[in-house]
Amino acid sequence: MSKRAAFHRRIEDARRIHIDPFVIAYHLIGQPPGVDLTRLLFTSIRGGRVRAQTSALSIYQLLTEPYREGEDGLAERAFKYLGGHAGLEILPVTAAVSRQAAEVQASLGGTPERSIQVATALLGGAKAYVAHKTALRRIAGMEIISLDDFAGE
Repeated sequence: MSKRAAFHRRIEDARRIHIDPFVIAYHLIGQPPGVDLTRLLFTSIRGGRVRAQTSALSIYQLLTEPYREGEDGLAERAFKYLGGHAGLEILPVTAAVSRQAAEVQASLGGTPERSIQVATALLGGAKAYVAHKTALRRIAGMEIISLDDFAGE
């Protein structure tokens, strides 16, 4: 089985996934080597074969750099993409998410943003967390799918 086919199978087997904002960013800018995988991912989401979610924090994470670089058009395009993508649910950062994020941060370390994303994934019922690159493999029964593991053939 090819890496692409293995990636496709894992995301569709998960049925409900949480997408890290860096995966969305690489998709929007067409960043190799994972852009072929992100196209496959978002096609599966649009087709209803996979239910996807991300944290409202992703908006902040995706828009900060374009605004910093004076690329307001890119920031607006990213914002519209997030809000208008069929099948991608934006989950709020609630008190429960913040509490869960504190537990994640205490046990795994990493950045506060990653802890909030993971907490949102867990509380949102995701079966898998799709990241661009990570050393994590499983968190509280949730599978971690890293694009880096499937890129290139």
